[in-house]
Amino acid sequence: MDSLSSRFPSCSPNTLFKAATMASALRSTAIAALLAVFVDHTSAAAIAAEKCPTRFAWENAQLTDAAVANNDPLFGFGDAFNSKDEECKAMPGDASWPSQQTWDKFNTALGGALTEIVPLAASCYSDWPQYDAAACADITENWSSPYTHVNDPASIMWPLYQGRTCLPTDDPNSNCTLGGYAAYSVAATEVKHIQLALNFARNANLRLVVKNTGHDFAAKSVGAGALSVWTHELKDIEFLADYNCRGYSGPAFRMGSGVVVEEAYAAAEENDVTVVGGMCRTVGLAGGYTAGGGHSPMAALVGMAADQILELNVVLPDGRFVTANEDENPDLYWALRGGGGSTYGVVTSVTIRAYPKVPTTTMTYSYTTGPDLPADKFFEALGVYMSYFDAFTSAGAFGYFLVVSSGPGEFVFNMMPMWGANMTKPQFTSLVTPFLDELAGLGIAITPVITEYPTMYQAYNGTFTGAESVGSYDSHAASRLFPKENFESAKLADTLAAVRHAVEGGGTLVGYNIRSAPNPSINQDNSINPAWRKTTGFFILGASWAPGATDEEIQQVSETLTTDWMARWREVSPGAGSYMSEGDINEPDFQQAFYGAHYARLLELKKKYDPTGLFYAPTAVGSEDWYVTDQLPWIPTQNGRLCRKV
Repeated sequence: MDSLSSRFPSCSPNTLFKAATMASALRSTAIAALLAVFVDHTSAAAIAAEKCPTRFAWENAQLTDAAVANNDPLFGFGDAFNSKDEECKAMPGDASWPSQQTWDKFNTALGGALTEIVPLAASCYSDWPQYDAAACADITENWSSPYTHVNDPASIMWPLYQGRTCLPTDDPNSNCTLGGYAAYSVAATEVKHIQLALNFARNANLRLVVKNTGHDFAAKSVGAGALSVWTHELKDIEFLADYNCRGYSGPAFRMGSGVVVEEAYAAAEENDVTVVGGMCRTVGLAGGYTAGGGHSPMAALVGMAADQILELNVVLPDGRFVTANEDENPDLYWALRGGGGSTYGVVTSVTIRAYPKVPTTTMTYSYTTGPDLPADKFFEALGVYMSYFDAFTSAGAFGYFLVVSSGPGEFVFNMMPMWGANMTKPQFTSLVTPFLDELAGLGIAITPVITEYPTMYQAYNGTFTGAESVGSYDSHAASRLFPKENFESAKLADTLAAVRHAVEGGGTLVGYNIRSAPNPSINQDNSINPAWRKTTGFFILGASWAPGATDEEIQQVSETLTTDWMARWREVSPGAGSYMSEGDINEPDFQQAFYGAHYARLLELKKKYDPTGLFYAPTAVGSEDWYVTDQLPWIPTQNGRLCRKV
């Protein structure tokens, strides 16, 4: 029998066509097997009685009109008591800032859920009452752990745009301020907590922010002087084995918005199903992750995380609690699935579809430049991999890789991993063999580690070991969604040249060979950036600076990233876009880059549901109507006053 290497000896257009055809056949078989059970369920739904899930008990604990009537008017719903159209949001020290008596009254109404924010690292500073050398040492040691920040009501993963205030230090006499952290936080455990917070912020003209985990690159969950809604405690998970509602019948989960990826994956494994989620363990699956679209190792097989949402419950800017699905508030249902968080309300829970358990095969390998692999050959090999992007994703595969400079003219490629959902090891090996043979033809004879796991959850735990490292403030990231045309012969050379320019300039490339697969069994009519539907390459580019860099040095690096490296990426992919949750806060024309053709409709819905502008976050829909005072170019922190543009 002839080998795959002899059948596909080189990366000619004909070879790629044959590889793509084989990959398409593999994917068709995989998806047919995966979705067959749902075809039967859906047809059965036409005659079965609907069994739509009820709300969580804490979602029934709601603020009533009667309770508002007997309390402070500052707690009233938006249709009864609206804020004046002040130019700027109130800040501590302003005459309009609520008195301590009012804050105490607010806390009483919340049942004690209000917390005055103290920065995590306050224990390191002698002028704070929390000063404690042992506690400082502990927070310093654990600063890079995401759990440290997830479990705090204000802290975030990437403190650059918070203002880099009150960081761990060994100098107790240095300065610690709140910077961009909120002034107060509401630890929501009931819907009425969120309703009270939104009503109070709106009526008292306070800046409002929402924090779930704090993962967003642009620090959307911070804001100086703000009242924060913290959804971390909304952890309920309910498995709905026989969900039967609005045309879908099959397994589903109802999850509170505080549920993170590792919790969702574990629940799915326990109930013998698979859910679509991300790679970082502490990302809020039911929060900002799905609100932004949610890319996933499963996306090339069944679509993105936001595509899987069947229903959401949400507190609107006017304080009212509603359900959004295909029948109720369908425009809100469309907007909340991909149109960005902190924009239309606070989601309290989502219902998402689940899939059968699937075997998953992964592959890891790495190679570096050296005497036998000069830089030109290294990047030629990267181009070979990129030429397979469409073939691999068409088969339902996913790639997660790193390209970084290790010194002048020296580079490292690390596949971490390539992932074949619903593929056995023989199927996966057949898919990748032509590519590996081409690498060998370039003199890169790697020995990849290929491992088959019985379920996606076991592949996840076997591959993405340990929690991600966070808390650094020595880098700035941007991203680009490259359509598949960029990796075809006409554009591949220019795309590779643009990538090489950035990496040789000092950028770190975190790459994904990924796509948002069309899935006829689900409703994909949502507000996910249309660029995702054409993407086969999602590249994040990091620019860094030395510890102790000055503001001027950080500005220079950030400007180079946006106006040089990323400008070349935009030039070779006109009309494409970027991923809002892992994008450049300085992105030019963020409306087009993060939202594409959906922006006009999203802005219309923003004005419909949030006419007073209660929700603001950098680069969110409608954010162009606001500005934050006292900003440095290229380092747009959130530690100034939020004001309306006039």
